[in-house]
Amino acid sequence: MAKIHSTAIVDPRAKIADDVEIGPYCIVGGDVELGSGCRLVSQCNVVGHTVMGKNNVVHPFANIGGPPQDYSYDENSVSYLRIGDNNIFREGFTANPSAKAGGETVIGNNCFLLAYTHVAHDCHVGNGVIMVNFSGLTGHVEVGDFCLISGQSGIHQFCRMGRMAVLSGGSQVSMDIPPFMIADGRNGGIRGINLVGLRRRGFEKDTIRALKDLYDIMFRSGLNTSNALKKVKEELPQLPEIVEFIEFVESSKRGILQGRGASRRA
Repeated sequence: MAKIHSTAIVDPRAKIADDVEIGPYCIVGGDVELGSGCRLVSQCNVVGHTVMGKNNVVHPFANIGGPPQDYSYDENSVSYLRIGDNNIFREGFTANPSAKAGGETVIGNNCFLLAYTHVAHDCHVGNGVIMVNFSGLTGHVEVGDFCLISGQSGIHQFCRMGRMAVLSGGSQVSMDIPPFMIADGRNGGIRGINLVGLRRRGFEKDTIRALKDLYDIMFRSGLNTSNALKKVKEELPQLPEIVEFIEFVESSKRGILQGRGASRRA
C-alpha cells in the first residue's frame, strides 16, 4: 500500500502504485498516474492529466501538470503530460501539458531537471537530458537525448536541440542547435563539438575525428550552409553520426546557429 503522509491531499481517483511515497503537504490530482517507486518528497503538486513512469523523485515546490501558460489554452479541454522513468525533478521545477486538446508534452527517462527549470507545453524532451538551475524551454521545443542545457539559459519556441548538444550558461537561442555541437551566447553561434560528452559515452576515435572535420567545414570554412553540407557529403565518411547531423540540418525550419554569430537557413 502506498505510503501517504497524513497532511498530503490525494484525490481518490488517482492511480498510484503500491510502493509510491507521498510526503507532507503534497497534492495529487484525480487524473494523475504515479508508477512504481515514485517519491514525492514534500510540498509539491502533481496535477492535470499527468502520467509518470517508475522511480521518479519530485522535490519540494515543484508544480507538475499545471495548466499551460498559453492564452489559447481551453481549460475545458483535455491534454497530457507524459513522463518516463528514473527522473529527478528538483525544487521549483515546473512542467505543463499540451496547450492543444489531445496533445501531449513528453519528458523521457533518466533526466535530471534542476531547481527552477521549466518545460513548457508541447515540448518533447529526450532521455538523459540535464537542465541546470533557472533554464527553460518555451512551447514546442524538441530536445534530443543526452543534451545539456546550462544554467540561466533559454530556448525559443519551436526550436530543436539535436542529440548530445550543449547550450552554455546564460545563453538564449531562437535557432536550431545541431547534434553534438556546443552553442553559446544570444544566438552567438556554435563554438565547438561536445568532445567531453562524446568521450564519456564511448564514441570511437574515428567518429570523433569525423565530427571535428564536420565542425571545421560547417562552422569555420566560411561556406554557406548549403555548400558546407555538400562538402560534408562529398568529403567525410558517411558514419551514422554524420548522417544524423546532415538530416537534422536539412530538416530545420528555423535555420541553424552558425560559427561566427550569424544564423542562416539551409
